[in-house]
Parts: sequence; structure tokens; C-alpha cells
Amino acid sequence: MPGEAAFAAGLLDPAVPVPEQVRGRTPRRYAVYRNNVTVGLMRALEANFPAVRRLLGEAYFAGLARGFVQAHPPASPLLFHHGADFPAFLAAETDLAAYPYLADVARLEQLWRRAYHAADASVLDGRDLALGPEVLMSLRFAPHPATALLASSYAAASIFIANRGGDGAVEDAARPEAVLVTRPQLDVIVTPLAAEQFDFLSALTRGATLADAAERAFAATDSFDLAATIKLMVEAGAFHRLIMQDQP
Repeated sequence: MPGEAAFAAGLLDPAVPVPEQVRGRTPRRYAVYRNNVTVGLMRALEANFPAVRRLLGEAYFAGLARGFVQAHPPASPLLFHHGADFPAFLAAETDLAAYPYLADVARLEQLWRRAYHAADASVLDGRDLALGPEVLMSLRFAPHPATALLASSYAAASIFIANRGGDGAVEDAARPEAVLVTRPQLDVIVTPLAAEQFDFLSALTRGATLADAAERAFAATDSFDLAATIKLMVEAGAFHRLIMQDQP
């Protein structure tokens, strides 16, 4: 095991000398293998964060990606998980001050990818909510495995969409945005939310009853439309099943 650890440790750090156990101590072969591993992880990061890559450009992204993969070895053999720490890595990069929204765009890319690979599950139907008002307001909701929420101080969702198939243009990057990410069937859906809708759905995903979540949203604004938001969350497939008052 120590030999394996030494072999692996040098793969992402060119400053580490060729391990003793490399047969014949052939630095050139090991250097080729080391480069292939690094480039492979960089390509995986590029595939996992295409909007960030487009925003930064190929050359700049490649430099960042190399630094990231050398400092953050993959924690899973499944490369679609690679980059869990990439949003935090971007947020800490002082050279990216011109892109204050970049970390949130990366977080949204990560949520999109997790939703894409999430387990299949049924989603609530509007008919499931055909209950009396008192029972309905006491309900809690089990989130679908793909469901996620993100609130940003920037137009992260618009920037994400514009740079994953759009023309890349966003009029006001400093506009705060919130989104719901779901995958009710085969396609991932990114749904824009008003701030009070975000508060409402956040409360529901944390186990609040419908009444408590609605109270939080109405506290933010009297104009909160409960019926429209319930319709939105059902159509987006945000929840898997209902939890009655006496259920765990």
C-alpha cells in the first residue's frame, strides 16, 4: 500500500520524484503517464463545467483546471463527480475578481449535473393534492432526488443558460436570481424563482409543513401567490411524495 500511495501521490504533482517502485526507474514513461492522468482530469472538469469554460476561454480555463486537479485529486472513480470543490476554488481565486458570479455559475452547473445523474423517482401529481384545506396545510413534502435550489446575488441562472447553448449575452449580470433545479423525466429543468418562492420551497425541502412554508413566504411579501407556486413546483416535479402529519 505505501508503494501504491507513493505512485499515486506523484501523478498530480510534477515536483514529486519518480517513485522507487517504477520498474527500471524510467522517468520518461512515468512523466507520460502523469501527464495523461492530469490531462484526463482536466478534460473531465471541462466537461463538467462547460459554462465556466466558455466564460473564461479555453486557455485560461485550462490553466485553472490544471491547478485545481493538482490540488484536488478526485474522491470518486466516477468522473462526473469530479470538481466538487471547484466552485469554492473559483471563489478563492483573487484573479477572478472580474467574474464575481463565476462560483455561483459553477455551483449551478454542479446542481445540474447532480440532477442529471440523480435516481429516478415518481413525482407528485396535482391530483395528489386534492385534499381538504386543513389536511393540505399540514402536509410535508419529500423532495425528488434531483431537486435542488440555488439563490445568487448575481444573474447566475441567466449566465448559466446563456453560456450553455445561448449566445453568452446577459444584460444585467448583477441582478440577483434564484432557481429551482429538477429532473422529473429525462431532461434537467432550471426554473427561475422569485425570492419569496425560493424561501417557500427552501422551507418545504427542509421539512416544513405547507402552512409554515407559506407563512415564511408571506412574511417576505404580501403578494406571494401560494396557488401559483404550488402549481409551479408540481409541474417542475420538485417533490416525490406527500408526508402526512403522523408520518416520520
